Amino acid sequence: MLTTNPETRPQDITIDRTAGVMKILWLDGHTSEFPLRWLRANCPCATCREERRAAALAVADPLRLTAAPPPSTEVTGAEFVGQYAIRLTWSDGHATGIFPFAALRASCPCPACNPEGAPPLVMD
Repeated sequence: MLTTNPETRPQDITIDRTAGVMKILWLDGHTSEFPLRWLRANCPCATCREERRAAALAVADPLRLTAAPPPSTEVTGAEFVGQYAIRLTWSDGHATGIFPFAALRASCPCPACNPEGAPPLVMD
């Protein structure tokens, strides 16, 4: 599916590993900067969404323990998914999250787009 809305169509995407951000220049001229840590915390894949739900339940049940290491926030690769999304590969091998451009634009963390801070990428 081709996205024709200039607000949700990227002109350029840069992942700055040193700064820990993914920058998107949208076709309408707006620039969004997403911290890699935020992208990983908001990964839209089913596994990550389920883990966030379980973590929310853990707040209500403090006896729940986890021994897993924290997810990686280092991007090792990226690829387009059609013309509507980008898939990021993280250094821990996780690569199932597909980040739709429309959802990224709606979650732009800049004060002009979201004065109260970036909303979650997907509602869990």
